[in-house]
Amino acid sequence: MRALVLYSAYSGNGRFIKKLDYIARVLKTKYDIVDFHKSQYKGSLSDHILLKGFKYDLILCIGGDGTVHEVINAIMKLDKKPTIAYIPAGTCNDSAKTVGLSKNINKTLKKILIGNTASIDVFKINDSFFVYGLRAGCLTEISYDTKRELKKGIGKFGYYIQGLKSYMDTKTINIELETKEGDIINGNFSLFLALNTRYLAGFKIHRKKRIYLNDQKIRITLIKKTSKFMNVIDFGMFLIFGESYKHNIINFDTSGFKISSIQRIAYNTDGEMFDKHNIINVEVIPNEINIITSKRVYKRHFLKK
Repeated sequence: MRALVLYSAYSGNGRFIKKLDYIARVLKTKYDIVDFHKSQYKGSLSDHILLKGFKYDLILCIGGDGTVHEVINAIMKLDKKPTIAYIPAGTCNDSAKTVGLSKNINKTLKKILIGNTASIDVFKINDSFFVYGLRAGCLTEISYDTKRELKKGIGKFGYYIQGLKSYMDTKTINIELETKEGDIINGNFSLFLALNTRYLAGFKIHRKKRIYLNDQKIRITLIKKTSKFMNVIDFGMFLIFGESYKHNIINFDTSGFKISSIQRIAYNTDGEMFDKHNIINVEVIPNEINIITSKRVYKRHFLKK
């Protein structure tokens, strides 16, 4: 068997680089060949996967949510898709939290050797893909507007500071959302979320709602646009109390949707900037990618076949 380790030297301040030899030694107890590829430029990991990814049984990516997003989008273009593993080395690491992986290298490597895998749904948005989150309106730019120096110095609290600034500059999005089930919602909103996770930019969303990663559904949250003060209150209460707080908030599950708007709207997919569009179509591709996960997450967040 063959494994490919992909990494970005910028994620996590590069602290994990001195562990690469150790990672190779551990993986070689299961895999005959272990290759490494370092990101050289934006899109470098994607280019490497498209060129050689079909040769591998496992792709282990080390980095932040942006690294995972790039890897997922490249793997989706392969006919033979390898299993994905992930050692989080970013700021918030929502992708890792979603599947129950920590920054502890030994624990993640142990899960890889044991082979704790599960098939997750992938979501197609126009001609691109995401796995855990899509958002628009308030907080859209938080992950890439937060300065690297701020994230490096105070970690995810840099996102919180940027989030407060975003609250005070609430963006109104006027949209028509049509679900695959035929429901239509129109209106002005300060925030749109489509999540297949409990986490967003380090915040724990959907505290009481059980999110399944393979149920062919995605969870929609819309916060109605009112006043700046009320928008801050509504979102703050939503963060604290989750879906038990319902004032000015709409929540529902759907198996796919279309959003239309007069103005071109900026979206964020898995923490990465997505081009502005008047129309987006999102569909679920069920059980599309095998990923290493924890036994706890598999038990709680996967429907058994």
